[in-house]
Amino acid sequence: MTINERVKMARKALNLTQIEFGDKVGISQGHLTSIESGKRTVTDKSVIAICATFSINEEWLRTGTGEMFIASDSTIVSQLSSEYGLDAFEKVLIEGFLKMKPEERAVIKTYVRNLIDTLTTDETAYKEFRAEYDREHALPFAARGGDTSGLAEAAERFNSTFPAAENKDGM
Repeated sequence: MTINERVKMARKALNLTQIEFGDKVGISQGHLTSIESGKRTVTDKSVIAICATFSINEEWLRTGTGEMFIASDSTIVSQLSSEYGLDAFEKVLIEGFLKMKPEERAVIKTYVRNLIDTLTTDETAYKEFRAEYDREHALPFAARGGDTSGLAEAAERFNSTFPAAENKDGM
């Protein structure tokens, strides 16, 4: 497959007409028709414009190697959202964290670590947090007719999330 054919393939994948595609990258419909039909070569300027405008992988466009599109943070977060059933707030929270500078993320991580340390070292706070966690997860157990076969797994998941909490509740 030629670069010209990949330009056409990308346009079709984006579900754009030649006019729409051309307008976005600054080339006329006639010029794009000539590119897609192989009558004109694809210039570096056009490659750069196409890749920047549509998040097309430049290596793929030039050689056919790799994926057509570059996965952006929002694309990755959307995939995670679908996979883990994230709500809008959780999605924005993750996107915001990813967009932070490393030093800003470090501040957040330090804050969360300190919060967890406080939670797991304060016996009263831990018991309240654990009771709330157990209440939130009691419904799935009740839905299984009181079957508690997954309770140990849930406790293990909780304890693996909060390692300092292990052995505080005898599990």
